[in-house]
Amino acid sequence: MLTIAIVEDEDREAELLSGYINHFCGARNTDYNIKRFTNGADFIRSYRPAYDIVFMDIMLPGQNGVETARELRELDEGVTLIFVTNMANLAVKGYEVDALDFIIKPVKYNSFAMKMERVLKALSARRSVDISIRTDRAIKVVSSARITYIEVIHHSLVYHMQDGELRSRGTLDALEKQLACEHFVRCNACYLVNMRYITEVSGDDVIVAGDTLKISRAKKKSFMQAFTNYLGNGV
Repeated sequence: MLTIAIVEDEDREAELLSGYINHFCGARNTDYNIKRFTNGADFIRSYRPAYDIVFMDIMLPGQNGVETARELRELDEGVTLIFVTNMANLAVKGYEVDALDFIIKPVKYNSFAMKMERVLKALSARRSVDISIRTDRAIKVVSSARITYIEVIHHSLVYHMQDGELRSRGTLDALEKQLACEHFVRCNACYLVNMRYITEVSGDDVIVAGDTLKISRAKKKSFMQAFTNYLGNGV
């Protein structure tokens, strides 16, 4: 499923983008979810690193789109950002905040579809695998992209996700091998972290999807190296 944020104060423009997304995703049988924000302050205040794509108007009321994007990058280095503007000369500002592309208003569907094809190629680089989680009641199959981190508690594995958690039996060592090609790294013996959801590393603490976890002395060097490589790859 594509999770999309539209940061746009004009109702007409937001509805147009939503319609284009509906048409584009419908033609490809792609599930999606859209959340709209009318200003940058509200978007940043409620932000969690759960979006695949952010469409952001540059000329927002109060805090403009470029200022909002700078704050966004402090919270999420990896989310795909596309600026929407009626002033082409402002679009170059997008490169200062690592925007993937920009769309000029009035937005035309053909142009939008071309941008979305590029977005999907970029997103495909974020590989994910399906994880089978055996709970007490059933076997759940979830995408690794939904998992924020995995924790060991009393010989049980707790899968923390965007929309809840699941518990099962197993070992973190086995999961670490299974997710070796993904963006997961151990920060200590008890946690396997999805680096996509890291918003801050400070001293011996790492904040993952709003939770503060400890980085052990034994794991700190390998953890920081993995996270540095992750940021450098821009995925």
